[in-house]
Amino acid sequence: MATIAQPAARIRSDRLFYTAMGMAVAAVTFWGFAASYYLSPWMTVPPSTPAWTPLLSLHGAIFTAWMILMVIQPMLIASRNLRLHRRLGYAGAGIAAAMVVVGNVTAVVAMKVGFHGLGDPMVFYAVPFFAINSFAVAVLLAVLWRNRAETHKRLILLSNVGILGAAIARIPVDAIQAGAPFTFLFGPNLITLAGIVYDWRRRGRVHRVWIWGGLAMLASQIALLAVMGTGWWHGFAEAMASLA
Repeated sequence: MATIAQPAARIRSDRLFYTAMGMAVAAVTFWGFAASYYLSPWMTVPPSTPAWTPLLSLHGAIFTAWMILMVIQPMLIASRNLRLHRRLGYAGAGIAAAMVVVGNVTAVVAMKVGFHGLGDPMVFYAVPFFAINSFAVAVLLAVLWRNRAETHKRLILLSNVGILGAAIARIPVDAIQAGAPFTFLFGPNLITLAGIVYDWRRRGRVHRVWIWGGLAMLASQIALLAVMGTGWWHGFAEAMASLA
């Protein structure tokens, strides 16, 4: 009986953890973008917020759809509605692909019309470039390994490490703002840390996604800092900006 009860308890615990983490990621996103997007009609919009364009509206809508899925999908697993979970998974893959395309296009356009008050826009372009493309790699691997549930769900959660920094950077908390850019560059790694701690406590070992995927995300963040001020990166950014 004990051997049966232990896996059942672990499954219930997993469902609670991934549902809670999905809600946490969505809540941080909402908090960060409340003034400039979600609650902008009722709040004072930060002066650095660029004027809304159809592209920015599409960008915001697609990213919001992803965050909604981050809440719904683990809840569907928790309620054992696997059929709808899989159907929405196909939609999620399409949304993720759209996020990568629209996110990259928005970042390129922002070098000319956005990034207000952020220094050299060609240098800052490294931040969204590394963010959205690290997200893309994690989601692609999650799609390829969608039939390996333990790996898939961790990769989906890990992918948010790549994109949550934009929301953290906008949270109006003095400590976060004072610690920029490190708070929004490395703050999303708390997702990885949460996954490591959870696995260690519930499984007695850490899944390889958190080890290798977490290290890859960290390496991407360090690489961003290493290259963003170089001449060759500036040249690459200028070439990309010329396409807009």
